[in-house]
Amino acid sequence: MKFTSLNIFIIAIASCMLHIGCSDVGNKAPENAGNDVGNKAPENAGTISGNLTGLEAGAKVILQSFKNGSLAQIADGSIDGNGDFFITPNPPLNKGYHNLIINTRWNIVLISDSTEAPIVTADIPDENGYLLGAKIEGSYESNLLLGYYKEHMPIQDSLIQIQKYIHTLSVQERSGAENRSRMMIEDLDKTSLAFINNNQGHLATLAALENLNPKMYSAEYKAVLKSLSKSFNNYPYYAKLKQRYDASTNTRTIPNQPAPTKKTNRKSGPFGAGDEALDIVMADPDGNIRKLSDLRGKVVLLDFWASWCGPCRRENPAVVKAYEKYNSQGFEVFSVSLDSNADKWKNAIEQDGLVWPNHVSDLQGWKNAASREYGISSIPHTMLIGRDGIIIRTHLRGPALEEELEKLFN
Repeated sequence: MKFTSLNIFIIAIASCMLHIGCSDVGNKAPENAGNDVGNKAPENAGTISGNLTGLEAGAKVILQSFKNGSLAQIADGSIDGNGDFFITPNPPLNKGYHNLIINTRWNIVLISDSTEAPIVTADIPDENGYLLGAKIEGSYESNLLLGYYKEHMPIQDSLIQIQKYIHTLSVQERSGAENRSRMMIEDLDKTSLAFINNNQGHLATLAALENLNPKMYSAEYKAVLKSLSKSFNNYPYYAKLKQRYDASTNTRTIPNQPAPTKKTNRKSGPFGAGDEALDIVMADPDGNIRKLSDLRGKVVLLDFWASWCGPCRRENPAVVKAYEKYNSQGFEVFSVSLDSNADKWKNAIEQDGLVWPNHVSDLQGWKNAASREYGISSIPHTMLIGRDGIIIRTHLRGPALEEELEKLFN
């Protein structure tokens, strides 16, 4: 995908879903980089500016930052006749991730604050998406992040292209495509791990951390979160990743736990095995209302995801495979998207071959009503629901989903 969200950072985004050469990713930071204490701020500190060629005068550049846990527009500017733009946020920026949206079609993420003056230079490409070909001056952390995305995003784009067509292939062709997908996923993990190891203590490592599975890479999650806890413990993106890590270490969910004699009807907090699934009533891409309760009597995978979520998109082939194998036996998928852009949501459904009919979203991003009712703090998040409406297991992904379905249907 062109923009990993921050997958949580839209978020992704949000996702994913940034610019130095690949060889610069592991370079040593200049003295005090990432720590503004003792650094002399530039005269135009707090201003974000740049030159974007290929756009007409008047094109908008919007700056987004976290507000109340979600990205919100905080300032904007316009391209002049020379391609230049200037944005001076008021109030000044706090240290963190900030998203520049150019003419509603392109974007680039900065990690900066009011002591820096990032300058973004880019030739605008024909294709919408992330400005991987940009150059950033005046912001070391922004350059780190861009270097990471320059390595990570092309691999992820190739993976998504395979996902787009894999369901149309023959059995023999699909086997080869699945092997290539696995290799790409391994490459993505290696890229993220290398970036984290080479840039410990930098806020940019959160973006790489999010693309790793917290169960598989618990040590990396623990190390990154610890290194940033003193300064960023209350930062929304940090908090989301910490919630994901904490959830991955929570052993409350017991596989194959029998349903309780009295069904629960809990309205908030994480839901686990034995809990009754709350109903979801929400519109699909065509505006039709779909209800989770209409699928009572079937085994249902309730899947919280988003187009900007890199891990979600990488998991989609496994869900497609499960649907194609077990749908005729009574298996359904009910997908709840945490998107805020209808076109990106619809395009992701088509690109990833998500052929089941039950896709819903209220286009409120992380404020999605269903995700809030279920207490979802990170995605992908799945719940396998039995024919009686009771949750069987949660956090089923890849082989674990296949194994559970095989037990139920074979």
